[in-house]
Amino acid sequence: MRAITTLRAWHWQLAQRLDYHVGEAIRFRWFLNVVVPLITPQTRTVLDAGSGVGHHAFYLARRFPHLQVTGLDNRAEVIAHTAARAREAGLTNLHFVHGDLTRDLPPARYDLIYSIDVLEHIPDDERALAHMAAALRPGGWLAVHSPLTPQTHWFRRFDLDRCVNPLHAREGYRRGELEAKLAALGLSVRRTVYTHGAWGTLAWELWRWSRYRLPRYLPLLPLIRLLVAIETRQTHEDGNCAFVVAQKEPIPSPAGHPSPDRTPPASLPVNLGDT
Repeated sequence: MRAITTLRAWHWQLAQRLDYHVGEAIRFRWFLNVVVPLITPQTRTVLDAGSGVGHHAFYLARRFPHLQVTGLDNRAEVIAHTAARAREAGLTNLHFVHGDLTRDLPPARYDLIYSIDVLEHIPDDERALAHMAAALRPGGWLAVHSPLTPQTHWFRRFDLDRCVNPLHAREGYRRGELEAKLAALGLSVRRTVYTHGAWGTLAWELWRWSRYRLPRYLPLLPLIRLLVAIETRQTHEDGNCAFVVAQKEPIPSPAGHPSPDRTPPASLPVNLGDT
């Protein structure tokens, strides 16, 4: 009996070590494709609105030393952990603060705000969006990633009526709904990028089905990683999630004094290797 308990504990530890979190991998790859190119030499202040474990914020602070990156989350224990990691890493341009997106944002502070899979957890999402819009400097960018509804899945078990996230205030937004909310705040919607297309969705479903079950998971892992790579190497006409990018209009400059160019480059080389 003791041997069985030991074997189960070993299996669980190994499964956790080998876990390739498909959702995080897809989100990070699209973050590289959509958010990182918004950064220009004029970008100085960035807010990760709902920073969680800080994966994206740490990446930006390391890659762009000229940025001042702030991660905000409403869980004090998470902030304590990420702040300690930033101090240990010696990242003086990275700070984590405890706060609430519906009330704790300073006005006109940030050149870039991004929020990835956070709004669906907030009941008063319009208030959170309004605070993020107000926290942008003129000419600043807001990039929001969220699930959409309805969704298309390969396997019935993952349809939204059967696979409900109890932590969500809503399962997602109708196509065009998030764009309309941002436009109502006076932001100009510049781009919508659909994510979790057919192959990314299949990768996620195979991962969820096999996760922590090594006899299932190990044979599928190469296929799962390939599908994740394919997901972000093509554009999608539709998807189960979307990145919506909007901009606050810059303040017109006096005649003869052009305002700084905050337009992001048409493309920016990014590392799309495995994350």
